[in-house]
Amino acid sequence: MLLCVIDERDAALAAAAESDRKLRVHLMKRFGSRIESLDAAQLALFANEVKAIETQAEAESVTVPSHTRRKSGPRPLPANLPRETTMHDLSPEDRACPCCSKERIEIDRTTLEVLEIEPARLKVIVHVTPVYACIECRDQETRAPAPALPLPRSYAGASLLAHVAVSKFADHCPLYRQEGMLARSGLDLSRSTMCGWMLGCATLLEPLIGLMKRDVLRSKVIQSDDTTIPTLGLVKGRAKDARLWCYVGDTNHRHAVFEYTTSREGKWPAAWLKDFSGHLQTDAYSGYAALHGPGGAIEVGCWAHARRGFFDAKDLAPSFCLDVLKEIAKLYAVESEATARDLSPRERKASRAESSRAQLERVLGLLESNRQIHLPKSAVRIAIEYVLTRREAFSRYLDDGLIEIDNNACERCMRSPAIGRRNWLFAGSVDGGHAVAAWLSVIQSARLHEAEPWAYVKDLLTKLAEYRDMTTQRRMADGDAHLRELLPEAWLKANPTARLPLAR
Repeated sequence: MLLCVIDERDAALAAAAESDRKLRVHLMKRFGSRIESLDAAQLALFANEVKAIETQAEAESVTVPSHTRRKSGPRPLPANLPRETTMHDLSPEDRACPCCSKERIEIDRTTLEVLEIEPARLKVIVHVTPVYACIECRDQETRAPAPALPLPRSYAGASLLAHVAVSKFADHCPLYRQEGMLARSGLDLSRSTMCGWMLGCATLLEPLIGLMKRDVLRSKVIQSDDTTIPTLGLVKGRAKDARLWCYVGDTNHRHAVFEYTTSREGKWPAAWLKDFSGHLQTDAYSGYAALHGPGGAIEVGCWAHARRGFFDAKDLAPSFCLDVLKEIAKLYAVESEATARDLSPRERKASRAESSRAQLERVLGLLESNRQIHLPKSAVRIAIEYVLTRREAFSRYLDDGLIEIDNNACERCMRSPAIGRRNWLFAGSVDGGHAVAAWLSVIQSARLHEAEPWAYVKDLLTKLAEYRDMTTQRRMADGDAHLRELLPEAWLKANPTARLPLAR
């Protein structure tokens, strides 16, 4: 009887601790920092539990390549910015010497650079196309060719359309805010008009996105993830969560292609990846399971997701979880060194064979030895099982230098719709959801190559309008050559000054 009471009390205490942990994790994800780092202050909270770990860490130190920090103080103003010089001189009276009244001569001068900005300046370009006729022959007229416009029956030029698209899908500024901003520049433009522009231009982007998709499917490794996008019109009276799926190709096919779907069913990635038999790196969502059969995609685990389970559960078993995090950090140290040395895929594979394979076995051994210590439904045990039940998937990145240790490249692409969702809130329709996917595909692919998004989108809309107006015969003869010139990597080769120092 006493044992039953003790068991019930322990179970109640464990349930209360788990509820408290879930609340803290939820509050941290809702209001706190999303960076999963362990600083000195956090480690001090578990000083007693990790004292032995710290002692061992001193003996088994990991060397991470050093980096150069930018000096404090303001950065110099970019040399490519236009400069206007304003002279501030003394009057002839002030230049006169107070002793002898002779005019003082200039012996030196100082300069001060001040950065100024002009608000958006709108202009109207009038395109004139003369019509010529023969004064001798009837019906012999010819007209100068008119420019190809992204939206033929609209007065919106490519630069304005690019500004609206980049402001919304790269800078997360919803259309109603842009409406007010343009009004301050003297243009009365409704958000519904801009919405129609974005839908029309999304149709224009389809041939290029189709080419990006074909390239991604030729990758040896594809990373994938999904997120919610509330959409109006799916159910009556409220917004319903639809999904945005992202597929990122390997370094030889570096595009991020988004797909909009009305649900999170596994049939959507199954259809998108039906002909793919390479490596698929995901977060182990069950919807991808059907893809990993014989002849299908090869599952690759994500160590960032594996690490997250132990990070979230570190309050329940501080000593064990922090020990696991330290051992996983050694795997990442190998990757950091390879990146710092700019190793090729072949060299990265050799580095992993030398340093990571034995370390990964130590991680798996640590998890296996603690598997039965924790309750089956506890957060710690769930994190352990997440790795051990997929140990082959978590080991596959060692076999190919093209495979990354995690799918953080895809996760970074998913940040844009996640931040945008807090600003523009929802898609107005299913067609609007498909337009969001099209624009994100173009802008996030540009970011992967560090292309300046406004310049890229502006040129893209102009060239795609010309492609649309090609005759069918000329388009078939051209094949994908015209479109390949518009892929971010090829476009940057032709426009090297449009490369950003950092992907923003």
